Parts: sequence; structure tokens; C-alpha cells
Amino acid sequence: MHEGHFTENIVKAIIGELKKYPGRGVESVTVKVGETYHLLPDSVLMHYDLLAKGTELEGVRLELLEEPMLVACSQCGRQGPVEDHHLPLCSFCHSRLVKPVSGEKVTIEQIKFKP
Repeated sequence: MHEGHFTENIVKAIIGELKKYPGRGVESVTVKVGETYHLLPDSVLMHYDLLAKGTELEGVRLELLEEPMLVACSQCGRQGPVEDHHLPLCSFCHSRLVKPVSGEKVTIEQIKFKP
């Protein structure tokens, strides 16, 4: 289970981002996670609550959005989802000559500040 290490990195990244906004209270943080990370959301949220204790993130809601993997096909030129991100194939022509377009990154999508 890699959710603990992943969540630790997310907490560090969020705290680093919040340094740009000193003194601002945070209500929630939305993080977009590519489906290739295979995360269990409940496990991430449990780790987040533990790691946030005693930090400026304590009591701040974490929202996770899963981003599906999309690929661009070099064979037929189309872009679309994959059936299995372990073996990404073009969903139109089934070529293996694909490049990921989304679903492989983690980004802090939004920080919602208290009014």
C-alpha cells in the first residue's frame, strides 16, 4: 500500500503552496490524481487526516478527483480513453503506438480559502 508515502508528498506540496498565502485560512484543497496511481481514496484520506494534525492543514478538507488516462494514437491520430492503463491501447484502432495525454500526473487543482 503506497498511499501513506503518496499522501505525505501531497501534504508537503500543499503546505509548500500555502506558503505563498501567509495568514489565509484554508477551507478545502482539491487534488487531481491520475488513474495510473491506483490509489484507494479512503486510505489517502485517512493518511491525510493523520499527517495534517498539528499543521495548517488540520481540519482542512481534502477532495480527490481521479483523472482518467487518455492517450493519443500515432497510428490513427485519434485521442481517447484506454480500457486498461497497464497496457494502453488505442480504443479506436487498438494500436500500441500511443502517447499519454492525461492520467499520469498529480496536481493541486484548487485551494479554497475561507471568506
